[in-house]
Amino acid sequence: MADHARIRALIAEIAGTHGVALSPDDPLMILQTINTMLLTESADAHQAQLEAFKSELEEMANRWSVTINEKAESILNAALVAAEAAMKQRMAEGAKTLVAEMAAEVSKGRGKPLEDGVRIANRNLIASGLTIAAAIVALVAVLIH
Repeated sequence: MADHARIRALIAEIAGTHGVALSPDDPLMILQTINTMLLTESADAHQAQLEAFKSELEEMANRWSVTINEKAESILNAALVAAEAAMKQRMAEGAKTLVAEMAAEVSKGRGKPLEDGVRIANRNLIASGLTIAAAIVALVAVLIH
């Protein structure tokens, strides 16, 4: 029914604009109907192609998104591995330095008590020598008097 209304509206437009009366079974109206049908089919085909293209673009965007996420994750993992390796290397270097410094301090500390002990022993020997000398002097003084 809607097609009949359009055909009547088209006949009225042609009659008003060109002053020509057409009937619904006129060959020009048949061509108009064929043209309308072809345009409708073409619009439907274009719509279907547009939907297919849209679907393909969405699929490509999803694939790109997945690929980009995978690459970003790969780069992030590589950066983490590199940072971890650098951190381990620096920690190992720090540990080696700390061990060397501790060994140096320990060896300094080990030598110092030994040096202090030698000094104390020498002073004790001198004090013992002086005590013996004093005892001898006292003994000589007692024997002489």
